[in-house]
Amino acid sequence: MTATDREREDREKSILDVTKEVVPAPPPVVADPNQWSYTTRLGLCVSGIMGFFVVYGVLQERIMTTPYGQDEDGKDIYFRDSTFLVLSNRLLACLVAVLMVIRNGESLKNVAPLHKYAGVSLSNFAATFCQYEALKYVNFPTQTLGKCGKMMPVMLVGTFLSGKKYSVKDYLIAASITLGCVVFMLTGDIATHSKDTSSTPYGLFLMGAYMFFDGFTSTFQEKMFKGYTMSTYDQMIYVNGCSALVSILVLVGNGGLWSALAFTSQYPQLLVDSTMLSVCATLGQMVIYYMIKEFGALVFSTVMVTRQVVSIILSCFIYLHPLTTFQWASAALVFGTLYYKANEDRRKHGHGHGGGRH
Repeated sequence: MTATDREREDREKSILDVTKEVVPAPPPVVADPNQWSYTTRLGLCVSGIMGFFVVYGVLQERIMTTPYGQDEDGKDIYFRDSTFLVLSNRLLACLVAVLMVIRNGESLKNVAPLHKYAGVSLSNFAATFCQYEALKYVNFPTQTLGKCGKMMPVMLVGTFLSGKKYSVKDYLIAASITLGCVVFMLTGDIATHSKDTSSTPYGLFLMGAYMFFDGFTSTFQEKMFKGYTMSTYDQMIYVNGCSALVSILVLVGNGGLWSALAFTSQYPQLLVDSTMLSVCATLGQMVIYYMIKEFGALVFSTVMVTRQVVSIILSCFIYLHPLTTFQWASAALVFGTLYYKANEDRRKHGHGHGGGRH
């Protein structure tokens, strides 16, 4: 081999070496959830809703009904400020939504006028406040089952005020659910603290107020977002942001902000519990949005009924709520009727899938 040949060979080797250094490694393969099978995506959504909201229910009951310590006289010390919990939830939800908007490269500017977000947030704040506050007076199984009883009032309002038409079967379903709720409340102990039942009527009033404000929130949202093209995160940022502002104003006005912060400082476990409560509520809400979009409201409603059943059973097991035979039977009537309704709706509308791919 001549000197020229050796030089040519050395040049070719150096070119190859440089090429090896310059060519980047192939990017890692990232799994796209939209490419997963229908069953896999549905299973993950069901697991997310069951996990986040079952834990949410357990934490909610723990914060509002379990003592965090004892005073000098040996009396139990409970956390009593529901508004502080609303504030904690709304701040985290708003922060997560802002981060998702930045990540997706979307605009942070509000799509609808701010006063419309404020209207939704006021009823949303009131509903959540009543939900937490009611747990001081009625136990978790009663509250969870009572939420199912709003079907009949909604139908009656729709019939007399909006002129909506419902079938005889619809009224029979609503009557069965209402009957189950009434029997549950009349045939066993429903108070948070079984030794003190004097405040139970006030707890039932708060449950009624929760259902009233929750219904208004849905109506306001439907009316507000009609005609506006906005993302899920736009709703989360401004509705939760306004609710957080309302919470702060209430806490400052009643002097509860500093006492709540002092309680958190003295009992750090509350900070852990409230943070986990907010995380479960926020992530659970995101799973709900995705599930309704991908699989439809009918599939979602069936999953939520199952979640309520599991929540009640778990609450009875953890917090030792003594339900009577009639209460178990009435709960079975309510949830059995809800399952029947979900299956009937799915049969009428096909499989009830949203935009999901099989």
